[in-house]
Amino acid sequence: MPVIDGALEQLEGAAHECAITGLVLVQPAFLSGDPTELFAQASQARLPVRLIPPLMQPLAPEVLEAWGRSGAVGLALTLEDPDPLAESLEAALQLGLHLEVSGGVEGRERLAELLLADGHRLVFRGFGLADSARDPSWDPRLERLLALAKSADVFVKLSGIGRVPDGWAQAAAGRMLDDLGPEQLIWGSEWPHVTTAHAYAPSYAQTLEWLEKLVPDEDARGQILGETSAALYGFRSATSSSAPA
Repeated sequence: MPVIDGALEQLEGAAHECAITGLVLVQPAFLSGDPTELFAQASQARLPVRLIPPLMQPLAPEVLEAWGRSGAVGLALTLEDPDPLAESLEAALQLGLHLEVSGGVEGRERLAELLLADGHRLVFRGFGLADSARDPSWDPRLERLLALAKSADVFVKLSGIGRVPDGWAQAAAGRMLDDLGPEQLIWGSEWPHVTTAHAYAPSYAQTLEWLEKLVPDEDARGQILGETSAALYGFRSATSSSAPA
């Protein structure tokens, strides 16, 4: 259950106050495998909206095509054995849908490499689930993620406010900026916050303030919020975007 309730109207109001001009709505697979409500809510949006529905079971290409016509630009999935989803993943690739991965890369490098070799674009949430208990300068899990991402169609989402220590997040973001650059980094507000692991439920604006601390360089931050997000999510111009999850 979400820590706080969040309606689309509230999200659009908060985004407008923060000068955000496009929204990305992600439905994590652990919430529900049925994206009916996601599409219904998005159809009422006043701002440009892109959707990331979950892929939990094989789906006919016609279903994915319909999702694409309704605003889907990617699919959320866990990076487990992809064999049962092979046909759906092939259809997603043909439709240009990227894959947003909720699990980390550790132990799944080979699967990620196979997906990349097939031509998929991968997005890893929450700093790629790097180990926040380790110094980012020598974390083997982070090293594997960065090695995978270099020279590949991989994006890492700076998200997880409240779940990772601020000092670690700043150091990890700095490492990713050095190794990958803003061209492979995106931001996610994760609003409304669905985890109950902590009582902290930041406002939408606070998640942007957190990003300013992670990426103090205004030009780099502008690219993350603008050009990179626009290119990944298919916005027509360089717009800021958010990814509540």
